[in-house]
Amino acid sequence: MVQEKAWGLHWFRRDLRIPGNQALHENARLTAGRTLGVFCFDSSFLGRQDFSHNRFAFFLKTLAALRQDWSRIGGHLLVVDCAPQIFFQKLLAYCRFKKLNSPSVVSWGRDYEPFARARDEAVEKILRRLKKAGVIKGR
Repeated sequence: MVQEKAWGLHWFRRDLRIPGNQALHENARLTAGRTLGVFCFDSSFLGRQDFSHNRFAFFLKTLAALRQDWSRIGGHLLVVDCAPQIFFQKLLAYCRFKKLNSPSVVSWGRDYEPFARARDEAVEKILRRLKKAGVIKGR
């Protein structure tokens, strides 16, 4: 059963697509389609040696296409210029300050690269801590 005004947050990383994105679709199912997408341009990722101007241009084109595709079906994609660890803390602090519901579901796809695994672990710790403090309700 979906809670009144429950909403989800899906963190896009490598899997910048809607069709076949299992984590996104599960989030949308659990929140009756009230899912906000977010992509974080993390400076530590952008500063990597293997990140080129061409790769950045590709990301921008892909994000524009994702935003357009999702907009066509009523979704919204938020693109932010900060590390996900900072974004999640700021978003949840904002929800708390404005007395808004925090997301009941936060999802993302798996990424097995060492950089990504360390980043994901840091985000998971933040989300667990915030859930324990009652900032995040639900899953």
